[in-house]
Amino acid sequence: MHQRLGATVAHEPDWLREARGSLEAGLRAAVAELEPSAYRAVAYYFGWQDEHGHSSAQPSGRRRLGSLTLLASCLNGDDWHQALPAALACELAFNAAVIHDDIIDRDRTRRGRPAVWTLFGEAAAILAGNALTAVAFDVLATARPAQAAETTGWLARTAVKLNAGQLLDIRFEDRTEVTLPDYLAMVDGKAGAFAECGCALGAVFAGADAQTVAGLAAFGNRLGLIWQLRNDYLGIWGDPALTGKEPHADLKSRKKTYPVLVALAHSGEERERFADLYHHTPPGPLSDDAARLAADLIEQCGGREATLRETRRLLGDALAPLEHLVPDAAAREALSALATTFALSYR
Repeated sequence: MHQRLGATVAHEPDWLREARGSLEAGLRAAVAELEPSAYRAVAYYFGWQDEHGHSSAQPSGRRRLGSLTLLASCLNGDDWHQALPAALACELAFNAAVIHDDIIDRDRTRRGRPAVWTLFGEAAAILAGNALTAVAFDVLATARPAQAAETTGWLARTAVKLNAGQLLDIRFEDRTEVTLPDYLAMVDGKAGAFAECGCALGAVFAGADAQTVAGLAAFGNRLGLIWQLRNDYLGIWGDPALTGKEPHADLKSRKKTYPVLVALAHSGEERERFADLYHHTPPGPLSDDAARLAADLIEQCGGREATLRETRRLLGDALAPLEHLVPDAAAREALSALATTFALSYR
C-alpha cells in the first residue's frame, strides 16, 4: 500500500489531494469533445468557466464519490490509480444527476452560483446531463473492454435505481402521508445507488471476488443513506454561506426529508402546528418566516436530534464490516476516515 493512502479525520491526506487533482484532470479530458454548447454548460457547472465561457476557478465539489471509488479499489493494498476510469464514470454520472435534480427541485443555486438550468435553459441542462451520462458509459466500456458488461451493468442498474428514487421523491411532494420506510426506499435509489455503484466498481477494478464486491456495495449503499441524512440536515440547519443554497430551501419547497418525517411522526401540540403549517397553508413555497417557524417546530419535535442520532448509528453499522472486507489496514483507515469526516461534518 502506498504511504500516501494513510488518512486522518483531522487533516486531508496527501493521497486525497492528489486523487482530486487526477479526477479533475480526467473529467476535463473526458468531456473535451462534447458539442460546444453542451461543453459550455458542463464547463460552467464544473466551475471551469463562467456563464460567458471565460476561464474560471469556481468550487465544483469535493469529488467524494470518486475518492470513495478509488479507495474501494485499494482493499488489498493496490495503487488507487488503477480505478481512475471507474471513479471518473461515477463522477460523470453523479454530476449529470445533480444537474437534472436542480431542474426537478427548481433549485436556482448550486454551490453559491446560479444553477445550470437557470442560465442555459432547461432543455440545454437536460441535454448536458444526458451527455455526461453517455460519456460515463463510454469511459467504463473502453477502460476494460473484457469487463465492460459487468462494469457498465453496475452503472446501468444505478441509473434505473436513481430514476425510481427520483420518481418517488416527486410523488412525495403531492402526498400528505409519507412514512419513514417510504423515505428509506426513495433514498435507496436517489442517494444510496451512486455510493453503492462506486464501491462496487472500485472492488471490481481491484479484481475482488463477488462476495467482496457485494459487501463493499452494501457499505456504499449505507454510506449513501448517511450522506442523504446529512444533506437533509443541512437543507434545514446548514449555513447558506457553506452550503451554497438558499436558507431553508427544503422547507420552502415542503420536501419530505428525514427531519420532517420524524416531526410528523411525533405527537403533541408542536407536531399539530407543524403539520398544519406544512400541509394546510396556501399552496406554493413557504415564505421565509414560515420556513423559519417550520425549522423551529421540527427541532421541538425532535427532528434535529433524531437525524444526528440516526446518522451516527448508520455510520457505525456501515464501518463495522470493513474489518473483514478490506484486508489492507491503510485502505480501511482511509475509508473509515472519509466516511466519518463527511458524515459528521454538519456545517
